[in-house]
Amino acid sequence: MALAIHTLVYRSLALLAYAVAFLVCFHSFVVFYEEPHLRRTFGSDYSTYCARIHRWWPSLHLRA
Repeated sequence: MALAIHTLVYRSLALLAYAVAFLVCFHSFVVFYEEPHLRRTFGSDYSTYCARIHRWWPSLHLRA
């Protein structure tokens, strides 16, 4: 979040490129390493969890 704010405050294309690269790397790590590792570790429990939640944004729906 701070990186995005600095990008806007300084109006820097270099910071924007860095922020985009950082987000792509972070997302790739989660999708290609962390999630498969959690699936292997926790199996169907993790798959059930993934079906109930969103990866990056919280759900606005309340569940019973």
